[in-house]
Amino acid sequence: MNRPHLRLRRNPYGKGGLVLLLLIAAGIFVVLFLIGFLPRLANKKDLAREHEVTAGSVPVVQTTVAKRAPLKEEGNLPGNISAIQYVTINARVDGYLKTRLVDIGDWVKKGQLLAEIDTPTIDQELNQAKADLAESQAQLASTQAKLKEAIAQDVAAKATIQKSQANEEFTHITADRWVNMAQKGAVSLQSRDERVRQFKDATAALQVSIAQEKASQAAVKSAEAEVGVSRSLVAAKTASVARIAAQQNFKRVIAPFDGVITLRRVDPGALISSGSQMPTLELFQLAKIDTLRIYVNVPQTFARFLSSGQKAEVLVPELPDKVFVGTVTNIAGALDPSTRTRQTEVRIDNRDHTLLPGMYAQVKVTIKRDEEWITVPGTALVPKNDGTYVVVVKDDAAQFNKIEIGRDFGDTVEIRRGLSGGELVVLSPPVDLIAGEKVKPVKASE
Repeated sequence: MNRPHLRLRRNPYGKGGLVLLLLIAAGIFVVLFLIGFLPRLANKKDLAREHEVTAGSVPVVQTTVAKRAPLKEEGNLPGNISAIQYVTINARVDGYLKTRLVDIGDWVKKGQLLAEIDTPTIDQELNQAKADLAESQAQLASTQAKLKEAIAQDVAAKATIQKSQANEEFTHITADRWVNMAQKGAVSLQSRDERVRQFKDATAALQVSIAQEKASQAAVKSAEAEVGVSRSLVAAKTASVARIAAQQNFKRVIAPFDGVITLRRVDPGALISSGSQMPTLELFQLAKIDTLRIYVNVPQTFARFLSSGQKAEVLVPELPDKVFVGTVTNIAGALDPSTRTRQTEVRIDNRDHTLLPGMYAQVKVTIKRDEEWITVPGTALVPKNDGTYVVVVKDDAAQFNKIEIGRDFGDTVEIRRGLSGGELVVLSPPVDLIAGEKVKPVKASE
């Protein structure tokens, strides 16, 4: 059986083409090797050369001098000037404004009449109350007369009892004597019976006198009760008259203190309503401005250094050439948690009336600490597990000082303990810096 012949196709390039491909691949590999290896070799040489240069050198650190914080510190705080006393004057009675004696800007004295109100209703109520008082006083006089009469009757009843008792004793003795005599036959039985009857009549009369005296005592007590009721009624009517009279006195509007009228709402003839609630119309507003007050909110950073009695400068933009001296009088006992400020009152002597309530002012408060602190930049702090440190350069060596922070302002920090001032403090110390390591300090640019 004949097998078919297979015909092989030859590569037209032959062995020469394969060698060419291998040479091209080898060339590409060599190029890539040179591109990756030669720069690394150069970098390695540079690192070695830099290591040779820096071997045995000390680290360079930037430093600054720790400065003493000033014992005195100033703060400018905004505030509104207000009167030391300020009151809205309202009417205490209903009526019509009869006269108005002052206007805005007028200076008044304590007790000065400001206005008068016509009060016909209250006037009539007072007349009625006085009439009721007179009636109750007349009723009291009547009950007092009845009491005197009852007392007199009681005295007469007591006297009748004494007389009846004496008569009863006499008839008793006489009846006993006649009974004994009748037994002996010295007197008749009829005479004896008459003396016994007289004794019984005297006894009965005594009982009647006692009963009448009890009745007179009851009458006295009843009259005393009526007098007590009448006196209570008189007292009530007297109080009613006094109340309405006091209310009537409010028709005269009086200044409660020395001051200046800052507002006037009414004119003569206006209907006036008593009270201070809306829509009641106020009559006047009065301010006492011989002394003024300003409330300022002092920040927490130096609120604790304030004290009552210390001075403060008050500056008003409209009076740039004049400085007013105020006194801190009252300081809040706590800080406002929403603003972290402490409300403080500053009072100003204003007897010349240069300043007016409602003005805006700047209050310059100067505080003084009781101890000296040190100021360093915030970048000098090194926090650790056991506290906060700063690195100080001493004898060209790093020294770690543990500190106690007073106030932190962000870019600067006040240190209470740990520094005494004048030390070279390292800024942004290297993390691998250790205590006692030699360093080269360089002054940081301010």
